[in-house]
Formats: sequence, structure tokens, C-alpha cells
Amino acid sequence: TLFPYTTLFRSQSGYIELFLKKNQLEQYVLDTECYGDTKKSKGENIRLVIERNHLQNCVYVGDTEGDCEAAKAAGIPFIFAAYGFGNVETFDKEIRDVRELLEIL
Repeated sequence: TLFPYTTLFRSQSGYIELFLKKNQLEQYVLDTECYGDTKKSKGENIRLVIERNHLQNCVYVGDTEGDCEAAKAAGIPFIFAAYGFGNVETFDKEIRDVRELLEIL
């Protein structure tokens, strides 16, 4: 499965590519975007990836309030990964294990 990927916060140019290479994930990622390349917010970068790839029916899975805000800014639903590091008050769906994604999607 291929999926687009945007980075957390204000990543430097080349960060995503290095992360994907070090973790042998390059073959699974269709497109990336980050602040270091665009100087745009996370929500705007998500929107760029969606538009560039003509994606439909997108969701954002994250574990922080910033992730939730970015999904809202991009105009897509937010799925809260409750097993992560953050705490989020409002979300569209919640998962407690990554395997639950298959049931939701």
C-alpha cells in the first residue's frame, strides 16, 4: 500500500527522505511534503499532497492536538491514535491499536 506522508512540526528539508531510507520505507510512500521545503503549515502541506495526487476520501491519523488542527485545516477527518504520545479532546474516530484502522477504513 502506498500512502502520502507529511512531517511533524517544522521539519528540515531532507528529513523525510532520510527517515524513510533509514527505516526502509521508501517503497511504501507515494509522496511527501514538509515545512523545510514549502514554509507552509502542516495543514497546508497535507492539502498540497492531497491536491497533487488527486486523493479522495482521505483521513489523517495522529496523536496530538497539532495533528487534529492540521487535519481540520486540510479539510479532512481526524482519527486519534490513542496509543500515541498526545491527548486530543475532539476527533472524528479513535483507535487504540493500529490494527483497528482496517475496521474503520
